[in-house]
Amino acid sequence: MFETMKAAIFDMDGTMIDSMTEWRKLNAEFVRARGIVPTPEEEAEMLSMSGMMVVSYFKEHFGIEADFEKLCLEACRLMEPVYRAGVPLKPGIVDYLHRLKARGIKCVVATATPARLALIALNRMGLVPELDFIYSIDMIGLDKGDPAFFDALCGLIGHKKEECVMYEDSLYAMKSAKRAGLGVVGITDPTNEGDRAAILENCSVFIDSFDELD
Repeated sequence: MFETMKAAIFDMDGTMIDSMTEWRKLNAEFVRARGIVPTPEEEAEMLSMSGMMVVSYFKEHFGIEADFEKLCLEACRLMEPVYRAGVPLKPGIVDYLHRLKARGIKCVVATATPARLALIALNRMGLVPELDFIYSIDMIGLDKGDPAFFDALCGLIGHKKEECVMYEDSLYAMKSAKRAGLGVVGITDPTNEGDRAAILENCSVFIDSFDELD
């Protein structure tokens, strides 16, 4: 996988920057903004949820009818000041990008975060100069849960899928990238601990830090 790699594709949140917990905290903030105080147990459950899972949870546990698109817009609004303040980088990511560039490997971001917000985060953390391409699902028009996303992405990058490796913390995107034919490196994150067994089945390498990679 690494021997034939010509493009390294990185998810952003939870993979390059340690921001997934901040995103998940917004689930509880959404509930509080509607006058409901979640219990510690409910807060812990919501920290493990993303996407449509939390929309269903809002309805079942709190009687809140949440529109997914509106929820995403609200979450992005709340995350912007978090990104502007800065969030920690994942261990070893900058040095790893340098090692890849020294080998002539393209470094690419593929994120579900809207492009404008992703650029705020990447600029704030000083990662933009290290990257060859930055793509988001709103730019490509496909979701990372769809293998066609990776078909389109690799076409834009200009490399065959078997020459690309996806670095990812989210199980759904790992599965999709694997089905599309990319190599997959899994990254540990506090928000993916419950998926650990399934992650190990869907990635070739699983790391805690980019310092583990050559």
